[in-house]
Amino acid sequence: MVGVAVGGLLGPDSHEDPAPRTALVIDASAARDGRALVDPRLQSLEAEVRLPRTPAEARTNVLYFDTLGYRVVVAGPAANAAADSAGVGAVHARGLRGALKAAN
Repeated sequence: MVGVAVGGLLGPDSHEDPAPRTALVIDASAARDGRALVDPRLQSLEAEVRLPRTPAEARTNVLYFDTLGYRVVVAGPAANAAADSAGVGAVHARGLRGALKAAN
């Protein structure tokens, strides 16, 4: 009975669902900045970032984050194809700039 009473006191609006976490899956070749292997802007994001080098890595990354309930942003041919073939409702960004914009 105590559990029912406490539940009634708190009501259905006593908590909000947190915003989904974001993960970026960007083809490694698209995440470069000149000679740097990783664009520095990716290091300051409040998001998980994966830079797959192969289509298989991209598919694994996309499926992993989708399974965990992340909002998945993909950029680059391999990452986009991975999301499409896996049936993941990812945000398709155009290049690194688009992925950074979609992450915010």
